[in-house]
Amino acid sequence: MKTHIVLLLAGLAAWGGTGCGPALSGPPSYATVDGFTQGSTYHIVYNDPQGRDLRTPIEELLEDIDNSMSVYNPSSLLSRLNGNDPAAVPDRWIAECLELARRISDDTEGAFDVTLRPLISAYRIGTEETPHLLSPRELDSIRAFTGYRKVRIERGRLIKEDPRLALDFNAIAQGYSADLMGALFDSLGIADYLVEIGGEILCKGKNPGGGDWRVGIDRPVEGNVVPGEDLQTILTISDRGLVTSGNYRKFAFDENGNKVTHTIDPHTLRPAVHNLLSATIVAPTSAVADGYATVCMVIGLDKSKQLLARHPELEGYLVFGEPDGSLGVYATPNLRKRIVQ
Repeated sequence: MKTHIVLLLAGLAAWGGTGCGPALSGPPSYATVDGFTQGSTYHIVYNDPQGRDLRTPIEELLEDIDNSMSVYNPSSLLSRLNGNDPAAVPDRWIAECLELARRISDDTEGAFDVTLRPLISAYRIGTEETPHLLSPRELDSIRAFTGYRKVRIERGRLIKEDPRLALDFNAIAQGYSADLMGALFDSLGIADYLVEIGGEILCKGKNPGGGDWRVGIDRPVEGNVVPGEDLQTILTISDRGLVTSGNYRKFAFDENGNKVTHTIDPHTLRPAVHNLLSATIVAPTSAVADGYATVCMVIGLDKSKQLLARHPELEGYLVFGEPDGSLGVYATPNLRKRIVQ
């Protein structure tokens, strides 16, 4: 899951309800827009010297994204592609997400895989039903039509090696959505903004206090369900994407009492099990941060350290469980300079 974060603006927490409220503290040109999208919430702050109310273009873009890439919208383009609608043709957004996903998959030896939709459905992840821990026979059956190398775009058409294969961009789509929103603001000449969609963040410029944006990362312990109530750390960020993934809030127990997390290891097709509790990734884009935060929660602490060591463009903050039950932290050198506390 992408965990909730807390936005800290000019030293004050700014996590509000929905609706377009009054301007935040600071220059009157800063405005905030909140709402619901993609099964989660969004929180956007922007500084428009022209004082434009951008709620309508923001909502229209989010609706367009939902109609393109949502697996929960039965009429979305992605749902139609998953259902093998012969009239459905991938749009630019789906093509770009699939290409980025493939690059991350190749880079991580398949630890990132957007073809696990049938498996997620079989586990009943994201539903109100009791999760079902799949048997080896069930896993072998589903394995036949999963695998990121079994799908591609060729001459503008989505080619699947098995018609039962289905795509799910949830591990990258909200980060990509934040990048699209940033591109909208860039096109409007807005230099200062923070976009948060479902926990995925893209920042640019300065906050209302004139400094870098500040993001509070929640402590990854069970029972910490209120964003901002128990912070692990505060980071400064600007002109980057930031995503935190973790399994400490969103999990359930199957019919046999086994803990089932939503992070699936594409190699075993089972929920990932290790001592890494949360992974915060800072990257040039929110989509890249989104994808690699998910990868870290698949591969665990040691392999995540190795991954970050060979990717100097990525910054990482990893929180893990120690044998005595305490929390340990690993931060890459390039991220340590962002830590406020």
